[in-house]
Amino acid sequence: MQIFRVSPDHTTSARYLDNRRLSKQVLELYQILRVNLSLVGVLDTNTRYQHHPIVKHVYNGGHPYITDTYRLLEACDLEHQRRGGKRSPAFREDLESLKRLIEGHLADDLWNHDPLPPLYVFGDDRVYGDAAYDLYVSLLHDKWMADTIAPRCATVLKK
Repeated sequence: MQIFRVSPDHTTSARYLDNRRLSKQVLELYQILRVNLSLVGVLDTNTRYQHHPIVKHVYNGGHPYITDTYRLLEACDLEHQRRGGKRSPAFREDLESLKRLIEGHLADDLWNHDPLPPLYVFGDDRVYGDAAYDLYVSLLHDKWMADTIAPRCATVLKK
C-alpha cells in the first residue's frame, strides 16, 4: 500500500501518476480511509491493515487525516475519470457512500482536518517532510523504467 504524492497539491500528484498506478491509488486510498473510519468508530469494516505504515500515518495516533486524505482520493478519482478510466456502478456508489459518511461527520471533531503530512514509505525506509515528494518522483521513475508498458502520465513537474 502506498500514497504516491509528488507534491503537496493533490491534483499535481494525481496527474503525475501513470494510468495503472492512478487507478490503484484510488482503490488504496479508499481502503486506507475505510480502515481509519473504522478505527475511529464511524464504520464497521475489516481493520486488518491497521498496522500498515501508511494506514498508521493517516491514523495519526487516533486523530486521522480523513478530510485531506479524502481530498486526495477525489483528485485521483477525477484524474482517473478525466483520462477515460471506468469504475463499476457498485464502486461508484461505494465512493459516494464514503463521501456522504465523511461529510456527515465533518462537524463531529473525530479527526484532524489539517493537510496530510508527506511521508515516503518504501520497504524499511521512512522519510517525513518535503523530501518525501522527491523520493516518490525518483521511485516512480524507477518503476516506469522497469515497466514493459510506457507510462501515460505527466512526467514533468512544474516547480
